[in-house]
Amino acid sequence: MRTILSIIILLSSTINNDFKKRIIPYGIVISKADLIIEGKVSNNSKNNYDFSVTEFIKGQSLKNIYVKKWGEWTCDKRIQKIEKGQRLILFLNKIKENEYEVINGSTGELFVENNNSVKTFMKSDFPSVNKIKSGIKSFLKAFEFKGTLEYNEENYFNRLIEQSKIDKIMNENKFFKSIVRGIKYFTVK
Repeated sequence: MRTILSIIILLSSTINNDFKKRIIPYGIVISKADLIIEGKVSNNSKNNYDFSVTEFIKGQSLKNIYVKKWGEWTCDKRIQKIEKGQRLILFLNKIKENEYEVINGSTGELFVENNNSVKTFMKSDFPSVNKIKSGIKSFLKAFEFKGTLEYNEENYFNRLIEQSKIDKIMNENKFFKSIVRGIKYFTVK
């Protein structure tokens, strides 16, 4: 019995229980999203919610779509419950006609408050909703991502405009600047 207890103690001290969310940089999330939208939850159920689009930031769809809820876990939780009337910015991949899923959990589901501030599980210093939308649109004009959502050494970004224009946008928009900084470990061609 002593031997078994010693083995259990030894194993429990060597097993790493330190779980961490794999954060995908916003540059990749923005590039790979089929749809980036702002709008409100119009109906909420256990596994999905109906979403009424007020603005298309990237892509097009019907004005009313279904969004599959992502499963929360220890390292990735919603900061509040999804409720009818909740205003969100969503980064989505298409599952099938008129049905979408959020990319990378809390990364792709941003809560917009009444004062136009944005809240998320990962960061507390997000800029206003208008700066975020402007930063996303600027990023889409400045860079193109080649690769997958999964880390791959062959993934890279194409620069679509001159570096001087990118530098100017970085000085004007903090969210754009943070997106560009987030891609620093990738090759930019």
